[in-house]
Amino acid sequence: MPKRIEVKSFDSEGNEKLVYVVSPSPAVTREAQMEYNRAFKDAIKSGALLKQKLQSVMEEQGVWDEKKQERYDTILASTMEKEAQLQTGGIKLSEAKKIALEMRELRIEFRELIAERNSMDSNTAEGQADNARFSYLGYACLVDEEGNRVFSNFDHYQQSESEPFVIQAARELAQVLYGLDADYENNLTENRFLQEYDFVDEELRWIDKEGRYTDIDGRLIDEDGRYIDEEGNYVDREGRPMSEDGDYGVDFKPFLDDEGKPIIKEKAEETKEEEEEAEEKAEEAETEVSEEPKKTTRGRPRKKPATKAKKTAVAE
Repeated sequence: MPKRIEVKSFDSEGNEKLVYVVSPSPAVTREAQMEYNRAFKDAIKSGALLKQKLQSVMEEQGVWDEKKQERYDTILASTMEKEAQLQTGGIKLSEAKKIALEMRELRIEFRELIAERNSMDSNTAEGQADNARFSYLGYACLVDEEGNRVFSNFDHYQQSESEPFVIQAARELAQVLYGLDADYENNLTENRFLQEYDFVDEELRWIDKEGRYTDIDGRLIDEDGRYIDEEGNYVDREGRPMSEDGDYGVDFKPFLDDEGKPIIKEKAEETKEEEEEAEEKAEEAETEVSEEPKKTTRGRPRKKPATKAKKTAVAE
């Protein structure tokens, strides 16, 4: 392992993070093993299964049965046979391409079976203990520019394991500790064959003889995976023209009446009708308001002020 591996990533708030992954020292390895032992003991106390009993439990619950095991073994054997064919050569290139595609499909199914078979592994006592040990190694081997640990304690690290930069650092550490190949997909026999004979590019995307992106059946696509024609215009899977928004109205033609004449829908007429409807509604609203009964004032009527003549009479 290099002295340290640089990891450039982000935290959950989008801030840039620069951290480093270093090789675990003997002391750190011993501490990680202590975490394993502690987690294993706690798992046993809580009733977790041991791996050796897991197979029978999975069979009892129908998670894994003889039929799935047979398919698992068949895929392994078939993949090895096809791998030998590609490595040996001596067959038509078109046939070799077909074999490579079959291998891709087999590997997808194989991964699904493995995921199903291992779905309960992390729940075993050993699985929980393995996770605890790796988490501790992730905490102890993650340092900053000065070589100090990024997290002040193990609990703080465990609370932050979902942070993007922590996930990236853990991935780098796993590749070193467990011998994982970062270029695993590119190094598969079928993918090396497809790259060597220019069926796919370095990113394993399908291309034609001119290096343009295509789907698996040779239809042209752009960088975003949308179908296009030779001129770069958007089309659907069958080659029908489409707009950038995915509509089929690019070359729209008017509908025909029963006599075969085009039906022209004037937008001006539609607008005029809408305006007339709006005016009618406004007039109806005004009529309703004018027909509402006037509010009457409740309470005693006001006294009329005395006239000037009356006031003079009273004074006399």
